[in-house]
Amino acid sequence: MKSIGVTQRLCVSKHGELRTQLDIRLIKFIAECEYHPIIIPYLEYKEKSILKKKIINWIKNINLSGIVFSGGDDIGKYKLRDDTEEVLLSYAIKKKIPIFGICRGMQLIGKYFNVKLIKVNNHVKLEHYIFSEKKKIKVNSYHNYSLIKCPKGFKIEYQSLDGNIESIESKQKKIYACMWHPERYNRFRKYDKIKLKKMFSK
Repeated sequence: MKSIGVTQRLCVSKHGELRTQLDIRLIKFIAECEYHPIIIPYLEYKEKSILKKKIINWIKNINLSGIVFSGGDDIGKYKLRDDTEEVLLSYAIKKKIPIFGICRGMQLIGKYFNVKLIKVNNHVKLEHYIFSEKKKIKVNSYHNYSLIKCPKGFKIEYQSLDGNIESIESKQKKIYACMWHPERYNRFRKYDKIKLKKMFSK
């Protein structure tokens, strides 16, 4: 069974501790797609060069077949998460490790490819329809920001009625990202499972 790395969100506890969090439904979603989820740790070092070295060494020892960049927290809220995920994303692209981005993960991918984020309204805690060239689907929505345009080398898969980009896929690399949360459904959708399997298959 292939091992898939999963990033976590950060939070500060009532005791002032910086903690990691991950919705267990995301672990279940990956497992139901017949992959072995591996939680990616945050290694706190003041110098980014040391952080980069430690994270890359960790990935090499684990031998991941793909990485899921999870949602939660706007970019800029926690520097440790931003720095760590930037290193992970850069390394994954360089080594051709398949990538699946969820919500914040899609924003991270856009930012890596020099696309700015814009503030959006009415995209938090609701369901709405999104549209491709041939069909429409209903998805959940929990984001405050969206990509201002499609990254170079990618194609838009779905957009919302108000014109925001809801999912993208690289034309040449194994990178896919969506703004909805596949794990936040009582029953995981076949469509989302197919997309994740497509990214992480040979």
